[in-house]
Amino acid sequence: MKFGLIYSYQIENNDGYRTFAESVEQVRLAERYGFDNVLVSEHHLVENGYFPASLLAAASLAMRTERIRVGTGVLLLPLYNPLHVAEESAVLDVISNGRLIFGVGQGYRREEFAAFGVPLKERPSRLAEGVEVVRRLWTEPSVTHHGRYFHLQNVMMRPQPRQKPCPPIWVAAKQKKAVELAARVGDAWFADPITPVRVIQERVADYRRALQSAGKDFAQLEFPIMREAYVATSTSRAWEEARDPVLSIYKEYLDWGHMQDEEGKPVPPGNEKALDDALHQRFMIGDPDFCVQYLEKLQADLGVNNIVMRMKFPGLAHDKVMASIRLFAEKVMPHFVE
Repeated sequence: MKFGLIYSYQIENNDGYRTFAESVEQVRLAERYGFDNVLVSEHHLVENGYFPASLLAAASLAMRTERIRVGTGVLLLPLYNPLHVAEESAVLDVISNGRLIFGVGQGYRREEFAAFGVPLKERPSRLAEGVEVVRRLWTEPSVTHHGRYFHLQNVMMRPQPRQKPCPPIWVAAKQKKAVELAARVGDAWFADPITPVRVIQERVADYRRALQSAGKDFAQLEFPIMREAYVATSTSRAWEEARDPVLSIYKEYLDWGHMQDEEGKPVPPGNEKALDDALHQRFMIGDPDFCVQYLEKLQADLGVNNIVMRMKFPGLAHDKVMASIRLFAEKVMPHFVE
């Protein structure tokens, strides 16, 4: 089992520098403890200053670390020209000495697609074509491509990534068709923390079938899943410290229409009672023993082998995040690291 961190940078106290600088200390601590990866998420046009440039933030983390894999979790590929993305991500892989994880997703916020002038209905097809173009640019001497959205004629992209044949491409997905798309075009399906485990189990079956059709072996692939996580000396203390900071993020998701109930149905915006219930059932917030049991069940139910955790939430103090990382590394990870 591998473990990682993921950051959704939301500026606190009007001080984006401090928000990022504290995360650097947290990532360095995680690297010393043997964490495998750190990813940066992306959103645009959010009032709280949510960082919109995931590759830029990931590159900055790469320059402050030595071993831990760095990447995007996830970059909203349908909003961009894949040539530009392929160039920037290849440079990141080169300057990090081959540590890039390239995580992409379709996106879902209408405001973002409207601002970029991209129709929301084109998300799946743009993602599929974008991944194809990026992978070809990374691996072929020159590329000629005439697709639905993008056209390249004898394009030679340099530099190409340090990793061979190319950096791993993780594809975030929720719905059945999106998960099947992830199996076809990606190297891993990156499962989200919002979908109930029961629904993810159904999607795993869809994913396995799609992999088989694509000639891929589930057992040979990474299967990462994102989890909201916070560890303290007692479960009651963990919830006391983390509940409001976690809710500050999930109230946004609720307002954006991105929450699901235990049956996988959308939770109506404003239904905070359903939101609070969902947090307790899905998230890894508790003492070390709780976290061990939670992960053992997750591993048994889904077959995941890479847990990517968001441990920093808006309003959660830096020293508490550091303590959570340390406690997880010392008391939980030894149960799963070979």
